[in-house]
Amino acid sequence: MFERLILCRHGQTVDNARGVAQGWSDSELSEEGKEQARLLGVRLRELGPTSLYCSTLARARTTAEIIGRELDLEFQAIDDLREVNCGEWEGVAFDEVRKAQPDLYRAWLHDPSTPAPGGESFADVDTRVRRAMLAIGEREAANGPKAVPVVVSHGLAIRILATGLMGLPLASARTFLQDNASINLFEWRSDRYLMRCWNDVGHHAYGR
Repeated sequence: MFERLILCRHGQTVDNARGVAQGWSDSELSEEGKEQARLLGVRLRELGPTSLYCSTLARARTTAEIIGRELDLEFQAIDDLREVNCGEWEGVAFDEVRKAQPDLYRAWLHDPSTPAPGGESFADVDTRVRRAMLAIGEREAANGPKAVPVVVSHGLAIRILATGLMGLPLASARTFLQDNASINLFEWRSDRYLMRCWNDVGHHAYGR
């Protein structure tokens, strides 16, 4: 286990600003998103990161590349860190999904075993991100518990990963807010991870 684990969401994308479901499809970082990623990298220096991992989706890779320039770290991309596959909902505004398929959308949010149509359930994502963390653990084994990895992923994927780290019910992932380019810090104490901070975006004000 790592003494410290840092989870970060990618910077704002064009589709984030439009309120569109992205999932495995991709949208470029907006100009604001690129600046968010830069400021995130500056803030992360204070936390002493030793390695950098990210999802294979372009928005996470671009964020990690910008962060890496600030930290002088090369990123390693892991497929299992991708966002939930939203299937037929990808490219559609969430407000439209809620109106068009309210029962299915509600079931997807509340029942971890219900997948998005043609996509994934919360349980599917949970399996993936747990596997990703095992892979990161194996890669970091040589660095010992003092390793401080930064993991750049996606809103729902991070929320689901957080429930696993803290042993919370999977359905509780829907109760956590996760903003773009946020910092979520976990520390290992005795036999479990404790949340030091969640959804910290104070660094967004650095450049204002």
